[in-house]
Amino acid sequence: MYIDEIHRRFSEYLIPFSSLPISKGVVFTRSQCPQTNHEREEMAEFPYRNLLGCLSFLSGRTRPDISYAVNILSQYQNNPGKEHWKGLLRLLGYVKSTSFYQLNLSCFKPKIVAFSDSDFAACRDDRVSMGGQIIFIGQAPIVWRTFKEKCISLSTMEAEFIALTEAAKEMTWFDRILGECCDRKIIEVIKEKPTLYVDNLAAIDFVKSPVENHRSRHIDVKLFFIRDLVYKELFELKCEK
Repeated sequence: MYIDEIHRRFSEYLIPFSSLPISKGVVFTRSQCPQTNHEREEMAEFPYRNLLGCLSFLSGRTRPDISYAVNILSQYQNNPGKEHWKGLLRLLGYVKSTSFYQLNLSCFKPKIVAFSDSDFAACRDDRVSMGGQIIFIGQAPIVWRTFKEKCISLSTMEAEFIALTEAAKEMTWFDRILGECCDRKIIEVIKEKPTLYVDNLAAIDFVKSPVENHRSRHIDVKLFFIRDLVYKELFELKCEK
């Protein structure tokens, strides 16, 4: 198993078992990066990028649950500090202790369902929010992604709105791929209108409201994009708490 192989490869280091990808209350910042040449030389002894690459490969194939942690820790790969290295080893410990987790592929209710979420002002270095999305066919996760948003949001609603925009773009792309690659009979089975769940009612109201607000001008292009998709009934927006 690939996870066992990674664990053996880095077994010379102390790998703590963990029940979470990132421990509660742990925050990573640039202030934890090496500041002197001596500190950088010390950190050069640790294969940070090698381990990060292994976990990133795993995250993109079968482990959506570590996607957020991998994205956070990858932001420090050019100059990682001891806390970042400890966080990476902790993540490896989590992966090892949950190696029995599986992605179950099922034909039960093969409808396309997506979820989007945002961590408002998550990055302590620049206060940019983190976004995430996952698309299911039935109960099987097919596409997932965690990303750092490209602009600074001024509210939780804005951060959630940007995340749902990215999820909608992904759903549009995914629908096109299905149309090109799948048999017509399969498409007919899963062609029920997709649902995109967002855990912020204000973001949904923002999309559906016809009233313009001067505070939203910097995201109005995304707004018209989403409104167009909703108007065409390409998917349904719902609030999921």
